[in-house]
Amino acid sequence: MTDTLSLILLGVLGLVIGFVGGLVGLVLGVVRFPLIFGTEISASVTAGTNIGISTLGALTAAIRHLKQNNVHFQIFAIMASTGAVGAFLGSLVTKLAPVNLLLSIIGIIVSYEAYILISGSRKEKKQNENQKRPSIVIECLIGFGIGFLGGLVGLVLGSIRMPAMISVLKMEPKVAVGTNLAAATIMGAFGLLGHLIHSEVDYLTLAVMGPTAMIGGYVGAKFTNKFSAGKLKTIIGIVLVVVALFMFSRIVLVSI
Repeated sequence: MTDTLSLILLGVLGLVIGFVGGLVGLVLGVVRFPLIFGTEISASVTAGTNIGISTLGALTAAIRHLKQNNVHFQIFAIMASTGAVGAFLGSLVTKLAPVNLLLSIIGIIVSYEAYILISGSRKEKKQNENQKRPSIVIECLIGFGIGFLGGLVGLVLGSIRMPAMISVLKMEPKVAVGTNLAAATIMGAFGLLGHLIHSEVDYLTLAVMGPTAMIGGYVGAKFTNKFSAGKLKTIIGIVLVVVALFMFSRIVLVSI
């Protein structure tokens, strides 16, 4: 049972996390998860509620990024479709997966990507739009692989996908931000559907944090284009450091 003060706090946190997520292109579900974990009766209900909030926040942020021409439609389609298939297949074998080991690996990957983005932003050069990008096969492998891994551990894993769009697919940071949020909306919706079928959603918490996450995501997205590519990479890198810390804290949470 959640009291009024707790609900107000959750609403404010939903707004703040939504704002940051809309700005840097991440749903930040791993940050939100431990904040609402104590209010739920089980981890599965927390996960379902969390992914619902993430999907709502990503939706409004993606709409704003679409208006700002920050969505690459081809890569969005590839990441959303292959990621959804990968996430579905991964979810089927979740019980066989060594969750703590996988979360540790994900935390290390996110930490490394944070380092690459922060260090790379210091020697930022203007990206050539005609620069050859990797093949569609590589894009499909990234989408499916990250989706499958996310399905195993119950996360959308935009914290891996979006930096990969920048470093591997050579996308402009602001476009990677918008494209990742658009893909996360589709993947999150499919994930939410599964939880709804199994009645694993706390509708009160969703009703409180969902709207504030939507407002925060939309407003945060408006600020993305105000930063240069180098500064945006630095901001994303700093947020990824925080994500990695929460990722490692979730390992402790899972172990309890």
